[in-house]
Amino acid sequence: MNRNIASLLPRVLLATGLLAASVVQATPTLPALNVPASGVELPGKFTWFDMATPKPVEQQDFYASLFGWSFRSPGQSDDDYALIVNRGRAIGGMFRHEPPGGEQDGALWIALMSVTSVDEAIATTQSSGGAVQVQPATVPDRGRHALLTDPAGAIFGVLDSSTGDPPDYQAEMGDVIWVDLFARDVPGMIRFYSGLAPYEISTRPIVQDVERNILSAHGMPRAGIVPVDEEANRAAWVPYVRVENVAATLEKVVEGGGFAIVAPDERILNGNVAVFVDPFGGVTGIVKWEYSEDAGQ
Repeated sequence: MNRNIASLLPRVLLATGLLAASVVQATPTLPALNVPASGVELPGKFTWFDMATPKPVEQQDFYASLFGWSFRSPGQSDDDYALIVNRGRAIGGMFRHEPPGGEQDGALWIALMSVTSVDEAIATTQSSGGAVQVQPATVPDRGRHALLTDPAGAIFGVLDSSTGDPPDYQAEMGDVIWVDLFARDVPGMIRFYSGLAPYEISTRPIVQDVERNILSAHGMPRAGIVPVDEEANRAAWVPYVRVENVAATLEKVVEGGGFAIVAPDERILNGNVAVFVDPFGGVTGIVKWEYSEDAGQ
């Protein structure tokens, strides 16, 4: 049965949200975002994507088969942290995390947002009803980062990179091209995240009576906020990976033990977008996206 995003995501977010209160606090050795330094600052852009998972080795095998990602260790850590590498470039990481209370299917993506000051982002988060999940840390060559939860419980990261932010570019196949926040209180989330970055807000229809709220900064759309129904007890961020063929990718998802929760729908990007759950509960979007000749990211 093919239903819209707003009605399908909540059931999965009920499970994935359980990770937010107890993410591992290990700080692995991480590479600089840019070598050499970019000289670019784009607060509000999501620049890095980590996945916490109870089965990192199996999870890596699944995503390597799906997107062609490779993985490498940046150095010894107590959570088996591994960099996600796409076409020779690190785009995120995976680390081992056992969900609390013996919960199953506990994998969770954590998107990191560029900020000019981690401490100011923490102060804004706490004064607005959010919380700190992992205290700020400064990592050599990397910069300063922290993990937070917004007032609705969605976990996300903030990063003040010491080498600047990656300049805007057209995403390659296998890159994260977009990120959505699925949330019940859309106006509240717009207010909260607009306090962290200089976002301009616009809306675009998804399907009838459902709109995506677009967060734009520095002349580019950076993320979306999508409403979910009352069955969701917590908000969550979901990244989308650019693929050549959505239907073929979903076939691989099923072969690898995952399943689609939002199947391709001709009303949404002409059927060129879907969302799936991997074998360990991680929620990931996929999209076929063609750039126009004058398009940026």
